[in-house]
Amino acid sequence: MMRQAGERTFLILKTAMLMACAAGLSAMPATARQIIGGNDASADNWPGIASLQSIQGSALFHECGATMISENWALTAAHCVEAARVDSAGRAVQYIPDADGNLVRFGPLILVIGNSDLRRVAAGSVFPVNRIEVHPDYQAGRPEAGSDIALLRISGHWQGPVSTLQAIPGADEEESEFHVAGYGNREEESKGERAVSRSGRHLSAPSMRLAEGRVPPVSGASCKAQIENLIREYGLEESLADVTVNTASQICAGDGFIDSCQGDSGGPLVRYGRTGQPVQVGIVSWGLGCGRVESPGIYTRISAFADWIGTIIDQPAGPELP
Repeated sequence: MMRQAGERTFLILKTAMLMACAAGLSAMPATARQIIGGNDASADNWPGIASLQSIQGSALFHECGATMISENWALTAAHCVEAARVDSAGRAVQYIPDADGNLVRFGPLILVIGNSDLRRVAAGSVFPVNRIEVHPDYQAGRPEAGSDIALLRISGHWQGPVSTLQAIPGADEEESEFHVAGYGNREEESKGERAVSRSGRHLSAPSMRLAEGRVPPVSGASCKAQIENLIREYGLEESLADVTVNTASQICAGDGFIDSCQGDSGGPLVRYGRTGQPVQVGIVSWGLGCGRVESPGIYTRISAFADWIGTIIDQPAGPELP
């Protein structure tokens, strides 16, 4: 998925712009969220970490991050799939807007799960997506308004580890630091990387390597003040007048040195519990720039949507789609 065009282009979503480049659309002046200032990571330390990719011909395009939360279901950001549709054959397909704003079919969606390097994909880690559930309160094109969360069901069964979700409200507010991971840009204006996968497909991603970084929490009051200050500083009072932070359903994190960026949307924000195991508390959503001073990243707070997640994934699966 892409960031919006027009007046709201400075508001940074953390999806990859590769589809826009492939479609001949212009890139935005500021980018969305890979891990700025982070380090290479091992997928073994990020249970269920996934790359949401679209297929066009012989080419693959990383669009967003995601995490498997069961053998059939993955969690991502709603803005990553707001234009996607499931076709008559039971395949989730990504669409992109053309110059007139009409949605044009781009290609099927897949999840590539549990890989530290997208050029070296392990057997049994690639699955088609056959169902998309976007939170009913999400407003298309407005992830900053909240409820930026979606569930993806895969064809087949993931046999590897899955992410443990934070279900109890409040427990995620006492942390001294969070950790975030993804395949996104390592610099705000990075142009991305291209490679040929082992299967012979041409692969494009902001970064082929999974990266991770520590991001300190930012209080709700401080986060709101920083976002409001940045809007004034950038002269965006008119176009972003309605942008705010809802601390009941969003988490702020990042001090301007380590940050998520474009291509990290939908990926995990975690804390480490007493057992030393990661617990996912958030989903990469949006921000104003990448790694900028006093410009925190905004993450969907998972505990605020625990009931909705349970309702969807506990539904009968129905017949397996091809």
